[in-house]
Amino acid sequence: MGIKLFEFLRRTPGTTSEQFHTDWRDVHGPMLADDPQLRRHVTRYELNHRLPTDADRERSGAEVRDDGWDGVAVLWLESMDELRALSAEPAMAAIRERAPRLHEDERLIVITEEPDTIVSTPSRDDAGAKMLCILRRNAALDLDTFHEHWLKHHGGLFQNIVGLRAPLLGYDQNHGLRDPNAAFDGVTEQWFESLDSFVQSLSVPEVRTDVNPDVAYMLDPASIHFVMAGKPTVLIS
Repeated sequence: MGIKLFEFLRRTPGTTSEQFHTDWRDVHGPMLADDPQLRRHVTRYELNHRLPTDADRERSGAEVRDDGWDGVAVLWLESMDELRALSAEPAMAAIRERAPRLHEDERLIVITEEPDTIVSTPSRDDAGAKMLCILRRNAALDLDTFHEHWLKHHGGLFQNIVGLRAPLLGYDQNHGLRDPNAAFDGVTEQWFESLDSFVQSLSVPEVRTDVNPDVAYMLDPASIHFVMAGKPTVLIS
């Protein structure tokens, strides 16, 4: 069973969004992807760039605050041993040294298991918008209770309620490794036709009657951060 590493990034102050995404895609990301000694540890590497139209819009009352994350890097690896081996490679030093030119020191990171697919459609790869949402469980829930509830009950809402399922082109739950001291417990990935279709999905009545009460039960609201991205830049596939 493989693992995934999600890293939420915010660009360095004084850098424009265009400068950040160009550098990330064309310079910084390839430092890992184009190095044979580094890429041998990684099975997939993608960059999820925040949609420019998402940065310019006002969020609705159904959304969490906008904390200005510019993108999410995702690495797939076969095991934690491969992640440790990647981190120990000498060439990683140059990437770490250059990082302040690209992004702030503050990052949100979670390591997860292979995803559980809640909703899958043939149109997922054609999606124009993808939500990546990092989360932490309600402190009143132990790890097993949280992960069971998130997968079976919360995931079941989107499988069984037509109004919730209809806008989705795909929905994966990435459950964090069972570490009680981890800062975050997982990442939701949901695919939509467009940013507009995501925003419209928030007005479905079942969001208010079913989803929001369940989120309040299982999550720490202050932990919720998300990025609305477009199609990813895949550097290793």
